Amino acid sequence: MRTLLLSMLLVAAVLWMGIIVSERLPPPPAVLSARTGPALADAKTWGYQLQRFRAAQVPRDIDMLVVDYTNAGLFMGNAAKADVERLRIRPGGPPRIVLCYLSIGEAENYRPYWRRSWSVAPPSWLGPENAAWKGNFPVRYWDPDWQNIIVGTATLAPTLWERVLAAVFSQPKPYIDQIIDAGFDGIYLDRVDAYEKPLDRRPSAKSDMVRFVETISTYAKTRRPGFLVVPQNGESLLADPRYRRAIDAVAKEDLLYGEAGDGVKNPEADVKYSTAYLNRMKAEGRPVFVVEYLANEADRGLAAEQLRKFGYVAVFTERGLATPPVVPALPTKPSP
Repeated sequence: MRTLLLSMLLVAAVLWMGIIVSERLPPPPAVLSARTGPALADAKTWGYQLQRFRAAQVPRDIDMLVVDYTNAGLFMGNAAKADVERLRIRPGGPPRIVLCYLSIGEAENYRPYWRRSWSVAPPSWLGPENAAWKGNFPVRYWDPDWQNIIVGTATLAPTLWERVLAAVFSQPKPYIDQIIDAGFDGIYLDRVDAYEKPLDRRPSAKSDMVRFVETISTYAKTRRPGFLVVPQNGESLLADPRYRRAIDAVAKEDLLYGEAGDGVKNPEADVKYSTAYLNRMKAEGRPVFVVEYLANEADRGLAAEQLRKFGYVAVFTERGLATPPVVPALPTKPSP
């Protein structure tokens, strides 16, 4: 009898503590109103700048803009909703689509999720620093701990236990929620091509990336209907209909130039390989955005003409993405 009474008191105490804790915990992410504004298919021009960004330098005729959320030169720190809204507004013209850059195949030590301890005691999913890009670290993107940093528990109704753990260990808000709450129209996913050279020998590397993008897309579009998802590179993933359903457009770097060095033409076979996949999106009425890192004016002119024939939307810039983008002139309609 005494044991039963103690058990009942213990259960009551746990329930009481649960109620008190749940009242003090932050609420789960709210479902937001649907995105409004132009469709991606209406974007005839686009821009891409991640470093040394200045809003005043954005060409007015850019319909879709890709920027960075936590670059020190952007918004004086982390993006705020008012900052994003100012980028969206074009006086006398339609609003601009503003996407946030998000690498999901590498971790970056200048992001809010980065912990200093990782430099001396890296988590199991973190690889060695990318020699070509200081501060970038390839990840085992299929690892649940990495995916939780990006998209949390992938649910809008986390359990009480999940909320308690998040509060006790002061875990930062999942990165995708920070981007959504800042008011961006969508995300521009980089390093989806990490499956091509995974940190481990992994037969499921490609399908793992498809599932990861699906998880991100499902969560983001549930939380904010109409939220846009645009991956860069990894075009062979477009063969998977699940992947195509999860995204709204696709972007490609170095389609015509750059595989062997900036300004160097790519082999025709490589161009055909990529366009065969990219055209699957185009055939479904969804846009293809291409960035070429070209400085030579003549090369830019030739590339612009070829990309226009493909039906792709082009932009020119330098590989460091630290200067305002150059938008190729749109063809003028002939006079009647």
